[in-house]
Amino acid sequence: MTPPHATPVGPDLPMPFTHAGVDQLVSIWLAQLDVIRDLAEELTAEQWAAASPCPGWSAGDVVAHVLALESELHGAPLTDHEPDWAALPHITSDFGRLTERAVDWYRTKGQDVVVAELIEITAWRRDDLAHAWNADSDPNEVVTGPLGLELPRERLIRTRILDTWVHEQDIRTAIGIPGGLRSDAAWVCAGQFAFGLPYVWGKKAAAPIGATLDLTVTGPGVSFERLVQINENGRAEFIERTATPATVSLTLDWPTYAAASAGRLNSDSTGALVANSCRGDDQLAARLMPALAVTP
Repeated sequence: MTPPHATPVGPDLPMPFTHAGVDQLVSIWLAQLDVIRDLAEELTAEQWAAASPCPGWSAGDVVAHVLALESELHGAPLTDHEPDWAALPHITSDFGRLTERAVDWYRTKGQDVVVAELIEITAWRRDDLAHAWNADSDPNEVVTGPLGLELPRERLIRTRILDTWVHEQDIRTAIGIPGGLRSDAAWVCAGQFAFGLPYVWGKKAAAPIGATLDLTVTGPGVSFERLVQINENGRAEFIERTATPATVSLTLDWPTYAAASAGRLNSDSTGALVANSCRGDDQLAARLMPALAVTP
């Protein structure tokens, strides 16, 4: 299914899967769950315990998080487990407490049990989605997602694809085995990240009227270009390439851009990227790099 993109997707072209239907997106979601399952089955005990880019979480904790969310979507009851919050200093928000509760509960079960449950839930989710969500499903119908969030069906699917692909990368980073950079799920994630660029440039980085961002993502796997400008009304919008130099030009490889957009880079890393990967207005570039993060 992976689209053959030998050259970057230009700023005037839509990202792959922009107009994908519910059935195609569901297939990508399920394929990505299979990837997580297959990775989890191969993890050694040492790899399971390896620290991931998610603060306080091991690779095994990331697996447990994916399992917890898909189990909730399947209809499994939420755990009433109460963690020892004093022993979890990485939890600093209400959202963190919501996600940590199930992860900490799975820590009490052990690797073999978590993997077995993941294998089971992956099969159940395939059955769930095959029967309930198909080409005739309304992409705009509001449905209930993980943690009780209500959002349009298509947005939920794209969000789940993004979440599972990013967590695949978290696991791979933890164990030092790269991969999955050119999958269909990777392209869906790229589309989600790129879609958020006007918000990143206009709201989070607070670029002034007339300021232009020129982003180039060089691969491997995913490569594209996007230009965003603040129009005369103060709104950020995508534009086609012009002869006028951009206010800020940012060139990143795909793994780094994905990590930045997923909030996986620390301040030292973003500072280095400003110095090495940005050209143009230094102050705007310094605001842009941390602003790229668009996930919770």
